[in-house]
Order: sequence, then C-alpha cells, then structure tokens
Amino acid sequence: MGAPAAAPDPKAVEIARKMMQAMGGEAAWKQARYLRFDFIVKVRGQPRIERAHLWDKQTGRYRLEEKSSNDSPGVVLSNLRDKQGTVYVSGKKLEGPEAVASLKGAYRNVRMDIDWLALPWRWLEPGVHLKYAGEKSLNDQVFDVVEVTVDQPGAAATLYKAYVSRQSHLLEHCSVDAETSLWDWQYITVSGIQLASDHVNTEKKSSISMGVVKVLDKVDEAFWTDPAHRLSMLK
Repeated sequence: MGAPAAAPDPKAVEIARKMMQAMGGEAAWKQARYLRFDFIVKVRGQPRIERAHLWDKQTGRYRLEEKSSNDSPGVVLSNLRDKQGTVYVSGKKLEGPEAVASLKGAYRNVRMDIDWLALPWRWLEPGVHLKYAGEKSLNDQVFDVVEVTVDQPGAAATLYKAYVSRQSHLLEHCSVDAETSLWDWQYITVSGIQLASDHVNTEKKSSISMGVVKVLDKVDEAFWTDPAHRLSMLK
C-alpha cells in the first residue's frame, strides 16, 4: 500500500475558498455546463500552438481541434472520465497504435490547457495538492504564495507556484515547474464566473490566449460526433 495522502493544508484551503468566492462562487462553477475556449501560444508575437476546445463539464465529453498547415485540423472526440475517444486527421479516423498514441497526447494537452483556463477552480479537486509557501511582495502588493501540484496520470505531476493577491483574492501571477519566470494572469467574467482570458510572460516574451471564452447552456449534439462540424461554426 502507498503512503497515506497528506492532510489538506488549512491555510491553502482557506485561500482557495476565498479565491473561488471572488471568482463567482463554487456553486456557479459547478453549474456551468459547456465551456468553449482556445489555447493559443505566441512567442515573440508568432503563433506556435493553436488548439480549440469544447468541454461538457457535466458529462466529461470533449472535442479538441488542433490547427494544421492544410486547414483540416486534427480532431479528437473523447470523454475525460474514461479517457476513451476517436482521433481524426484530415477527416480520416486513426486506428491502432497511432490512434492510441494520438489520444494519449491529446488527453495530456487537454489537461494542461484546462489548467490555463481554470486552474483556480481546480484547487480543491481530487489529485490536486496544496501547500502554503508564505507571502511575497510584488509591485508593491502582498501575495500569498501557494504551491499547487496537479497529478498527471502516466506523467510527472505539474507544479504551479501561484501568487494570490490579498486585495483581489485572484491568482494574478504563476510560475510552472522549475521555471522562475512568472506568467501574469488576466480574467474575463462569463455567466457570472471568472475564467482566465490571457497570460503574459514578459521574461520569455511569450503569451497564452484563451480566445473568446464562452459558457454555454446548449450545444448541437453534432459537435460530439461529427469531425467535420468545426468549432468555428459554434455561435
């Protein structure tokens, strides 16, 4: 048997609850149904990664589209709860080991991209571990620093060092794993909850945009079954 899980850090949990309350409240987050967002990485202003997401939070259904050079994206239709799904490239369904490898990579990307959209909402979920790391002053503000370790099945856990403002109670800056440079987080309010909209890392001359973030009540069922039903069609 493995070692028992460490008890939750009460200070970190207190910070998490205040943060989620400032972002609209846990009840509003749980009620949100469909999330539509992008993951667009730019380095020195040049696009490096472009992915489009549609997530059914209530059932785990997921659609991921990754931009390709021929404008026919790789499409993954899956379910996060059972990690099963179908991968299409240029409209052709992948089979065998190639499909298994592609689905595994897509699942890893989805987990990462969701963190950049909604990490503050995930702090109290199973598989997320919190440790209060003290306070730090940045730009004449005092921040509570919390180490947020997110388990990644089949891969090394991801460590975020989150800086939560004592004024706004929001995660305003964050470093990832062994890196020390900080990503500055910006937010948008959609359907009563705050979600990340943009991230900027001045030191790395990089940015991550979540595109036009939407919380939807209804979605055409074809988005979960038809690889040709592009997310650009979702209004």
